Amino acid sequence: MTLEGKLLISHPNCPKDSFFHRTIIYLYQHDNEKGSIGVILNKPSRYSIADICADHEIEFTGAYQPIYHGGPVNTNALVLLHTRDWSSTNSIFVSNNFRISSDTNMLKKIAIGDAPKKFRLFGGLSGWAPGQLLAELAGKWPYRPENSWLIADPTEELLFDQSYQKQWESALRLSSSQLFDQYF
Repeated sequence: MTLEGKLLISHPNCPKDSFFHRTIIYLYQHDNEKGSIGVILNKPSRYSIADICADHEIEFTGAYQPIYHGGPVNTNALVLLHTRDWSSTNSIFVSNNFRISSDTNMLKKIAIGDAPKKFRLFGGLSGWAPGQLLAELAGKWPYRPENSWLIADPTEELLFDQSYQKQWESALRLSSSQLFDQYF
């Protein structure tokens, strides 16, 4: 089963003290040999794109946009999830509609107004060792079913247009609808 390009939605019974409580992750790499990597879509940080640009001595005069916590792994990594209409020097296609970029040039381009139609910038990643994510999905020991994930195909609206406060509930509805559509 390939999960690349899918949404992982935290289970409604995920414990409130879990880092992943009420989170949605866009999974942009899934490989049984190498592991899986994604970014949390709905955890904004207190930093903005302007703050990150200033740290890199890049002048940014655009509108305020938050940086999102992508996850607890490699928290200094900057990852841009965006529409496919744009690319930077280190961009990869994840699916037919979305790309991931991760380089300093992307900040320079965005600062001068050369930006994707829609995007979110993340600091940090969410990662799984080989086989770990599939074990979580199956609820295999030491993982429990309530710590598992629901899966859905992303929509552009859910990824970029919805506020972080409403994304998780919208993702739950999307997952339920897609699961229902598989059977009827």
